[in-house]
Order: sequence, then C-alpha cells, then structure tokens
Amino acid sequence: MSSPSFLSFERVRNAIIGRNFTFRTPYGVRLLTYADYTASGRSLEFIEQFLIKVQREYANTHTEDDITGRHMTSLLHHAEALIKKALNAEDNCSVISVGTGATGAISKLQEILGVKIHPATKKLALTLVPEIDNLITYFNERKPVVFIGPYEHHSNDLMWREALVELITIQITPEGYFDLEDLKIKVSNPKFKDRLKIGTFSAASNVTGIKSPIYEIARIMHEYNGIACFDYAASAPYIKIDMNKDAESYIDAIYLSPHKFVGGPGSSGILVFNNSLYDSNIPPTCPSGGTVKFVSPKVMDFIDDTESREKAGTPGILQTIKAFLAIDLKDAIGISKIEEKELEYISRALKRLQKNKNIEILGPIDPHKRISIVSFKIKHDDKYIHPKLTTNLLNDLFGIQSRAGCMCAGSYGHMLLNIEEEVTIKIRKLISQNIKGINPGWCRVNFHYLHSELEFQFICDAIEFIADHGKIFLSEYRFNYQTGEWNHCKFNNKQEETIPTIKNIQEMELRNCFEESLIDRELKFASYMKEAKNIISSLEEPSNYGKFKNPVAEALRWFNFVHIENEI
Repeated sequence: MSSPSFLSFERVRNAIIGRNFTFRTPYGVRLLTYADYTASGRSLEFIEQFLIKVQREYANTHTEDDITGRHMTSLLHHAEALIKKALNAEDNCSVISVGTGATGAISKLQEILGVKIHPATKKLALTLVPEIDNLITYFNERKPVVFIGPYEHHSNDLMWREALVELITIQITPEGYFDLEDLKIKVSNPKFKDRLKIGTFSAASNVTGIKSPIYEIARIMHEYNGIACFDYAASAPYIKIDMNKDAESYIDAIYLSPHKFVGGPGSSGILVFNNSLYDSNIPPTCPSGGTVKFVSPKVMDFIDDTESREKAGTPGILQTIKAFLAIDLKDAIGISKIEEKELEYISRALKRLQKNKNIEILGPIDPHKRISIVSFKIKHDDKYIHPKLTTNLLNDLFGIQSRAGCMCAGSYGHMLLNIEEEVTIKIRKLISQNIKGINPGWCRVNFHYLHSELEFQFICDAIEFIADHGKIFLSEYRFNYQTGEWNHCKFNNKQEETIPTIKNIQEMELRNCFEESLIDRELKFASYMKEAKNIISSLEEPSNYGKFKNPVAEALRWFNFVHIENEI
C-alpha cells in the first residue's frame, strides 16, 4: 500500500540538480529545459546529500563483524525490502539488483529461467557436437516459447531472439493497441501445450506512450499456464505497479530502470520475480563469492536464500539504495497526483499539437491510454524535417532537451512509419555502407509531472514554432551523410568539458555543486521566443535543396537538406 503523499511538485522541482544550468548555442546562451525524462531522470539534491552522508560509514556488505559492515548490510536489506513493499511483492518475490537497467534485469531473468545462451557459446556448441543439426530439430519442437508485444524496446526483443526459445510476436490492433484476442489465440495454440510459455511485454511504449492492458495480459497468460513478465522501464516512474493484484492477474516478474526516475541517475537496474520461478536445486546463475555457505577443495554448498544466492560478488550497495529512494519518491509525491498531472499534460499537449497541420503525432491519440510521451514528425512539403534537426533546433533556439531517432524500438518504428520490406532491405544495405543518415525516425519529448505550467507551455510553443518555421533554418545547418547528425555551419557544438581525472578535478574551482542561482524563467522563455522570431526575419527559406550522389539513397531520401558533409 502506498504511503500518504507529503512532497509537493514544487519542492521536488526545486531540488533538481542542474535545473538552472545554462549552455552556449549558435544563438546565444540558453537555460536548460529538460524534456527527455523517458531516457533518463534527473538527480535530486536531497538524495545526493543523503548518499554523501551514508558514505561516511560505507563498507563492504560481506564484512559482517564491525559497525560499518553491519550498517551497510542493514541499509541494503532495508532498501531491498522496501522496493518489494512499494510493488506489493513482499510475501512471495525476490529482488535482484543489476548493473544495466531493465536490460540487465531481462538478461538475469533469462539466466534464471535457463534460456540465456551467449553467441560465443552457441558457436562453440556448433563446432563441438557433430550431430548438432539433429539436436536442434529435437530441441526446436520442445524449447520454451516466448510471447512479446508489438511495441517492445530492443532489450525486450533482441535478447529473446538470441535465447533458447521460439519467439512469437503479438499483433497490434487496427487502432494501434495491444491485441488481447491475438494473444489468446497464440498462447492457447495446442502445439505449445507442454512447453514453458513466457510472456514478456512492455507495460507502455517508450515511443508513443501507449499503455498495455497489464492485468488482462497476465490473466490470459496464467489461464493458459504461462508466466507474465513486464518491462516497466518507460512507465514505472508514472504509474502504480501491483505485482499481486489478485489470484489470476498477478505479475511473475518485472524489469525496472530506476535511473529513469527523478532522483534515480546512477542507480542499479532492478529485477523483481516470483519465487516460484526460481530453482534452488541447481547452482545460482553466477556461483562465486557471496553465494556460498561452505567451500572445500572438492565441494561447495550454496546459500538457501534466493536473493543472497543471486547476489554474487560485492553488490551495488549505493546504487540499490538510490534505486529504492527513487522508487520511494514516487510514493512520497503521490502516485495518484502524478497520474492526474500526467493525464492533464498529455491531454492538453495532444489536443494542441495535433491542430498544427505540420505536426504528425505517432500512435493513437487517446490520452487515457498513454503515458505522457509524444513522438512526432514535422512535415516539410512532400517530405519531413529530419528529426535530428528538430532536436537541434529545440536545443539551440530554446534550450529544450529532446531525443531523435528510433528510440531503440526499430520493429515498432517499421509499423509506425509503414516501412515495407523492400525499403527495409535497401535501408539496411545503405547503413551497412556507413550511410546512417538515411535511417528514418522521429523526435520525442515527454511532458513530465514536474514541469511547471510555464515549462509545459514553453515546450508546446517551441514545437509549434519549429513546425511552422523549422524549414527556414535548413541553410543554417550541415547534414552529416554518414552519421545523420546536423551541426550549425558557424558553431562548434562541442561543449567545454572537464575530463574527470584526479588532477583536473583538484584544479576545478571548489564550490557547493548544489548551489543554483535564481532565474526568471518567464522572462528567459519570452526572450528566447522573441530572439527566434527575430532570427527567422533575417533568414530566407531555401529554394534549392541538395541531392545525394548515391541513386539508391536519393530515391529513399525523406527529408531536405542544403549543406552536406562526409558524403561517400
């Protein structure tokens, strides 16, 4: 059960480290406005201050008989227990911290389920077993079957392609949602009757924000003797998670990326799974220090506790504590408050942006079925403005941080952009020739619950400005044929960075890194928009656009450019 909320949006917003950070752009100094929380959260002063304090007593949790070791072990165990409590997973689940976000959590679950196989291992097996073809035929008829959704992140797709499983993709409905009927048909197929059935689905798309019917999916998987796992990387910071909702709709495993939470950067990834999935009669997935209770030259006995068995080596102690604090922050603010604010912002943003004839929003428009993510393309005549140019313009003119590309969701991108197989083959060949700039994509922002009303309006204003006037800036930027990057013709985009060596950080000006100067955002935002309008009054829309020398690339070109570099 969630604790009563006691933190206001404003209190947390004002604690964001770097909230008043400024940086140079081709058009002057800009105040950072962060709209890329889907990729990563932002650090908070009070969490960082606490972790600094904790480090006064830091020690290895394998040290058991002194004050520092006992204290850190206690903190770690409390963090793990409270993570499970926040997910209603206290009684029947285990939590494992991993080093690479939800990606690492998926990999760890594959190891626990016995379907993980590394490419080098597969290659070695092919060379060692002469009758491997016969074995493969036998195994293919009996191996576990995995069901994934239509809008998976690469991490919940590619790793399963390489696992010892048969992979089945559930279709999307004509309206753009998860097809529950298709899941029923496929998971109930008689040929899968005596095989392990694993459902692993995105709780929400990191591209369109479309939410999956999580508990309906879980119920169907359990009805047909499968297990239900969910990738919460994109949605966990914004929605309630209940791993034990009821006897039919419980969740068997979830993957979390706490670095995407506010306060979470630098935290570990988290796997939480039902203990029924774990076989304690075999060695742990990584038998090593910290997993044993007895070792001799000839025998070894492993710890009985599941979490301890899977905590090989020194765990990420501070990283796990930070993961819990980021998750706990959501309860401290109030999940219902977060969901209400997110729904308000996504409803208003979709209603407003879709009115602009040049803005093409990806995915279904119903705000009640989305988290607050908007991926969009900007039309330009019969083509589009390249999303990497859109992202550059948001950054350079307004200081807004967004993301361009396919968001590690290439399969879903093919559906969203209606890319046919023939075109896919051509694009793939061009990319193999290091012509990456031809790769299709979009621009993504999210309207975060910590955005103030002023910031929300400013982000919408900026997107609309670029939709109306972005084409005028084509002559200001140079397109990199090989990378797809867009760089201003008269500005070096590389910021002055301090290489993190001990010598360099000792020479830095010592000051409190949490100090933030007061900034009048309303005044700044108004001045940025005024400057942007002044700039377009001094520019002319290009009348002649470039063409690629490569005829295949030129035939596939979906955007305009004026200047080009690194053309092969």
